[in-house]
Amino acid sequence: MSLRKSGAAAAGTPVGSKGLTQVGTPNRVQKRTPNTNSGGDSLNLNASSFLQDDYSFVQTPKSGSDAFQTPRRSAGSPVDIFQTPMTSHGVQTRSGFAERVYLSTGGKKGYIRAGPGSGIGDDVAVPRRSLLDDLAQDPMMGTTPAQAQSRDVGGSGKLPVAKAAPVTLKPAPKQSASAIPEAVVDLPTQRMYLSAIFAFLLAWKIYNVLDLISDESRQTSVFMFVKWCLLDTAMCYSAWKLHIPSISVSRKTMYMLIMLCVFIDLNMFLLPSSIFVLALKPMAVSVASSCMRSVKSIPWLGPRLVGDNDILIDTFELDDEHILGRHTIHILPHSLAHMNPQTKSFCIDSRAQQVAPWYSRLTSGLLGGQGGIYSQTNIHQQVSIPILINGTHPASIHYAYTSFETGERQIRKISNVGALRVYTGAVYPSLGNWVMATYYLPVAEVGAYEIVSVKDVKGLEFRTATHAPPTIVVSCPKARLQWRTDIGAVDNFSVGSDGHASICQRLESADSDNNANKGTNGLIEVVVEGYEPIDMNIVRLVDGHREVIGLDGVQPRISEISAALSDTKEASMDSAKRAEIERWSRYRARRSVYTLSDAFLRPGEYVYKLESIRDAANHSVALGDRNLNHRQGKSGSGSDKVASSGGLFDGKKMVVGKATSYMARVHVHQRPTAAWTSRLLGGELPLRLSDDKLRKSHHTLPLKLSGNGPWTVEYEVVNGDEVIRESQTFNDAKDAAIEARRPGSYHLAGLTDSHCSGVADCSNVTLVLTPHPAINVTSTPIMAHECGGEIGVQIELELAGRPPFAVHYRERNLRFPNSRAITRVVRTQQKRHTLKIIPELAGTYEFEFFRLEDDNYPSGQAISNVVRQAIHAQPSVRVDPKYRQYQSAICMGQSFSLPLVFKGNGPWHLMYNVVHDDRRHTHTVADIVDEHFTLDLGSLDSPGEYTVELVQVKDGNKCARDLMDIAATVKVREGGPRAAFQCPDGGIRVLDGEQTRIPVQASGEYPIDLKYRKIGDTTERVFTAKLGYGSRGANSGSQVSGSVPAYGPGEYELIAADDICPGTVDPFSARCTIKVEPKPSAWFTSSGLSYNKSSNMAQTGNDGAWQLASVCEGTTTPGAFELGLSGSGPWRLEYRVDFWLWSNAHSGDPRYVDCSNTHTAVAMQQSTLKAECCEPGLYRYMLTAVSDERYQRLQRLKPSHTDTLPGETKGLTVVEHRVTRSPQAELRAYLPDGTPMDMSSSRGAFGWSRQSAIKHCLAPGQSRSEGGAQTWANVRDRLPVFRVEFEKDGIAPFDAWIEVFPASGPSEVVAIRNIEGYSQAIALPEHIASQIGRYHMRLVRTRDARGCEHNYVDPSEVGLGRPDKGGKAIAGGIEIEYIEAPSARPASSSPASNPSRSVCVGDILAFDLRGLNSWNVDYTYNGHRRSTHSSKRLFRRLADEPGTFALTSVCHRSTNDCCSEFTDLNYTIHDIPRVRVSGGKNVYQDILEGDMADIRLDLVGTPPFTFTWQRRALAGTKVLESHTVKDFDGNVYIIPTSSEGTFEVTFIQDRFCQYPKA
Repeated sequence: MSLRKSGAAAAGTPVGSKGLTQVGTPNRVQKRTPNTNSGGDSLNLNASSFLQDDYSFVQTPKSGSDAFQTPRRSAGSPVDIFQTPMTSHGVQTRSGFAERVYLSTGGKKGYIRAGPGSGIGDDVAVPRRSLLDDLAQDPMMGTTPAQAQSRDVGGSGKLPVAKAAPVTLKPAPKQSASAIPEAVVDLPTQRMYLSAIFAFLLAWKIYNVLDLISDESRQTSVFMFVKWCLLDTAMCYSAWKLHIPSISVSRKTMYMLIMLCVFIDLNMFLLPSSIFVLALKPMAVSVASSCMRSVKSIPWLGPRLVGDNDILIDTFELDDEHILGRHTIHILPHSLAHMNPQTKSFCIDSRAQQVAPWYSRLTSGLLGGQGGIYSQTNIHQQVSIPILINGTHPASIHYAYTSFETGERQIRKISNVGALRVYTGAVYPSLGNWVMATYYLPVAEVGAYEIVSVKDVKGLEFRTATHAPPTIVVSCPKARLQWRTDIGAVDNFSVGSDGHASICQRLESADSDNNANKGTNGLIEVVVEGYEPIDMNIVRLVDGHREVIGLDGVQPRISEISAALSDTKEASMDSAKRAEIERWSRYRARRSVYTLSDAFLRPGEYVYKLESIRDAANHSVALGDRNLNHRQGKSGSGSDKVASSGGLFDGKKMVVGKATSYMARVHVHQRPTAAWTSRLLGGELPLRLSDDKLRKSHHTLPLKLSGNGPWTVEYEVVNGDEVIRESQTFNDAKDAAIEARRPGSYHLAGLTDSHCSGVADCSNVTLVLTPHPAINVTSTPIMAHECGGEIGVQIELELAGRPPFAVHYRERNLRFPNSRAITRVVRTQQKRHTLKIIPELAGTYEFEFFRLEDDNYPSGQAISNVVRQAIHAQPSVRVDPKYRQYQSAICMGQSFSLPLVFKGNGPWHLMYNVVHDDRRHTHTVADIVDEHFTLDLGSLDSPGEYTVELVQVKDGNKCARDLMDIAATVKVREGGPRAAFQCPDGGIRVLDGEQTRIPVQASGEYPIDLKYRKIGDTTERVFTAKLGYGSRGANSGSQVSGSVPAYGPGEYELIAADDICPGTVDPFSARCTIKVEPKPSAWFTSSGLSYNKSSNMAQTGNDGAWQLASVCEGTTTPGAFELGLSGSGPWRLEYRVDFWLWSNAHSGDPRYVDCSNTHTAVAMQQSTLKAECCEPGLYRYMLTAVSDERYQRLQRLKPSHTDTLPGETKGLTVVEHRVTRSPQAELRAYLPDGTPMDMSSSRGAFGWSRQSAIKHCLAPGQSRSEGGAQTWANVRDRLPVFRVEFEKDGIAPFDAWIEVFPASGPSEVVAIRNIEGYSQAIALPEHIASQIGRYHMRLVRTRDARGCEHNYVDPSEVGLGRPDKGGKAIAGGIEIEYIEAPSARPASSSPASNPSRSVCVGDILAFDLRGLNSWNVDYTYNGHRRSTHSSKRLFRRLADEPGTFALTSVCHRSTNDCCSEFTDLNYTIHDIPRVRVSGGKNVYQDILEGDMADIRLDLVGTPPFTFTWQRRALAGTKVLESHTVKDFDGNVYIIPTSSEGTFEVTFIQDRFCQYPKA
């Protein structure tokens, strides 16, 4: 590839100082052409090596005389590398920015390592962050990276050359892949989830620690320690195991973190007094208090979530808003201003409008820019020129602007200096607001800039540098790629809608060099504009092969400058004006156009990218999306993602979107090819065409195509002198085929695809038209003189066509004109065939050949050939077809006859043979007149097989004919079958209603007919059955096994057995008996039962019922029913249990049954059925079904409640059993007036849930322990009354046992006997119920008059003491507790003990609580009633806002109705006084020496005030003077002063409060 300059300048002007140099393989460091201005060599780094992996590096210094050398930035590289010269003593003197970069990184910190193949080396320290970001943030570098590079070389535009120092490169560490596939969750989301989990656990741990710290009663927690050791271990293990990049840790680090977490948990939860905890506790408390205050600030919800937490109380601090404002006075010195102190150069995109070519409108908006591929590169809209200010802040700036085009000088002013970007480099507190700052002046026009004057807000003018050179702002270099418009459509060149071009592959030819000279092989032009000379870097990527085109030193053309001057409107201007214009014109941007030439001999993707451009002022611009990413602070490793709509290089491959002004793609299409497929050429040729409907009238000629569809194939059909040219279009190469319908030679003439034309194969395919088949028929008669002449005809068939052949003909005997013709087919593979026909009947025969078929015409061709021949027929005989089913077997002694049919002229003579036992006997029958004749062989007396063979037949004309394969066979049997029943001993046993069959065994030939009868049947019916093909052994011919159906139980007799011969019956096995098994049965026996005539079963119409003896509820021996069984055991019983509850008024009535369940059981000969006793009531047991070993299905039983016979119970299936209910009672509590206190039942034992205690509140001093016996007696009259109450269905008298658990000491059992009624009061001993505390009573046991008892408690647990000791609850019964009312009094050390009841904001109100260890406290704060609970004896509340506070009541939390109310604990909360210095703001006032200033103090509070103010030095905290003002009754205080310093108030006090607190 070469580069050619277009236009007139390309004829004699070389490109660059050394022409165009092609750089070698990618990622290789090459040496640039020496620059005469630099005085030595310089190093050029290949741009793609940096763009590929986003590498930038800084070289380490080298001692000695060698200078500190860093490669300068090559075109396209993402960063600038600065050179730092070395002094003679080996000390580096880097620029400010380079020094900060090197020192901040420490040489290695924050750097990554470039691996092998990166193109830089094997060990390079590369910072992760691109230097472009640091350049943008450098306060002294307000320009582009290219301008920063220009600053370090003194604005010369060239880098000085020095010997390169060694570069140390190391490979980048490879990060391990995450354990979670990125296809499931991407890496950023993984990091986010894991970080969120870690943050949640950390917040949870802090909450647990603070909760433990605030709880004074619990300073350690083993559970917390174990829990957080496990959670911290899991957290560290997850960070190591998941291998998520950026947050993954090594195994060693994981173990260290686990040990650290265990150490922290040990100190936090188990060692609260360790030095570590004591050092960390203040910080943790401070953080917690800040978080709680933030939550508490949420309206309505915050106070309810946080409340008055102890941490908030202990860490409360008054805000610093009580003393606000400072007043600072200082004097300003003179100020200085200097524009561009480092004499840097700047560039800006002029956005000059250019004339677009004729097709730019077609590509507008399609190629990623406003002008399609001609859009300008987006570099910089404006730049900022630094102005160094040393003094006060400026108020206005005047600067001069000189245009490069006209040379005119303009004075411009900036009034709003505060809108400028500013960087403060240094602040001098001793001089007040004196600063050293850099203001950045934004400019958007190309030209020269100079500062004229700067003034501050007071109008004081700054001093400026008088001999400072002007700041030059030139147009940034620009370049773009564009398609040539003067080459037309050569080789199908076209530009697509995406801006990319395509062209067909060029073929090598002799005139290719001429075409190159003419410039027709170049498609792309490079348009360059900027401050010349200009360097460019262009990359070409051809199917993965990368090449770099360097274009260096595009020099300015003096002719263009002169022409520009001569064309100015001021042609008559004076020489001074003209010299001024010529002075500035050298900074103008020049435009040049170059052509990139390429031969395009290979197909593929040709991608051209304009990577970078640099002008004479060393302004380098890296073009493309990668450059945009760097400027935005982005960095990548490997390949960058495509930004916007452009393409992207990664050094080896490219992702291309729409074309851009810096990247274009040329797709070189391979020319298509076409050829016949190998399957077609390797098959049978030529191809045949036929007009037969079963053959092809056309052929499909498949093609093999290459290229891009659709394809248009042109072909010629040559048939003799006729030549026909046709074309056909194909969209898919797989289905490409030519439909050939005409005969001839097919030749491919041409080919085009969607892009290019191609070359077709020269092979030919021939199609021929096949001829129709033909036939020639000749006949010759077949003579037989003894039979009267012609007996047949011989026909010769001569065929023409392609075998195989099929000849169809019809045969008709004209002797019978009404008979149908017989159609026959002759098939042959030969072209000559002989057909012999000898009919059986005489007559004139006509043979009509009407159709001929061959391979080409399988549907046949009509022919017409007829042969007639007179035939004298021969005699014949055959077995009569109507008698096909003649007897194949007969019995010995029976006769056998064979029916025959004769044809010919009678009478006939027949010769036949009879074959038996390998002996042949010949017989003759003469004078057979009738055509239908029966051949009688007579009686066959020998058993075996007889065969009759017909040998010869002779007609009346003595014409004999030998017969072949006409025979008949018959088998003669000696005897009939023999049959017998196969009946087991004792007969066949069957179940009732079951169908059965009688097994039979017989010998003989099937089928065998059997006859049998049922003995004792009055109808004397004879049953018949047939043993046939389905019987066992039916094919053996000896033994046949089968069965015959039985019709009910009884004895059956076999009478006869016959097949074709009569048989015999075995007399010993002629009979068989069928018996029916008895059904099983079950019943209740009368053992242990008694008959009750008054049973409720009488309600259903019955007289009474058998019953088992009644039992009490809960008994362990309820009894059992004895069962009687008949049948074959074991038995399976099904029975139903109907149950009526004790409270059911319709007990025994089936219509009102409460529960009915069906059960099954397995029983033996002697079995019992256990009665149920779970619930009291009536149980009725009914046997419903039974089955045994024989009857597997259940047999239903008839319900019976009485004996079937007097004195027997064999039919009894229904019995009853009654379970008596045990006595039920409960304990209840009543007020002295009889009002129930506790409506919950105490019934039940320890399995019941614990009930709430009945609590009674006593005022302090009312218990016996404190008030004495007389006080207790008065109180006892108002205590609750306890009673035991029985249910009404019991039978008195009752007995009850009650266990009482006192507050302390063992329990006692109180027995109450002979309770006649259903309720009885309980009298408890005084020593049990006279103490303050909790005691419990419960029912132990009850008994009624029937002796039935009910146990509420396990007897083994009675008298063992309180079961709730050690944490076990007391269930059931009644529990009562006597509680003393709580009290509260102000703590002696708290401001609440102040008799005046006046406190200040920030004071803590503390009260001592007495009573149980848990209280509910009610208080009002500023009219809002609040309630809280406290578990500590010291109740504290923070006065955090002014108003009123009152403690109203305190209640025990366990019983909220036991309370004490207070009326004397009311407090007034006063606000803290405030002072505002100069309105509460920090005022900085600049005054000159001798001026006065007034400082205003605003006081807020209740007079009189006492306050202290100070004056401090401007630098440091030294107090220059301090004054205290006492008993000041006003609210405004003025301090007049002319002293320099900072004035502030340090203390204030009003009538009630002060700040800060003492």
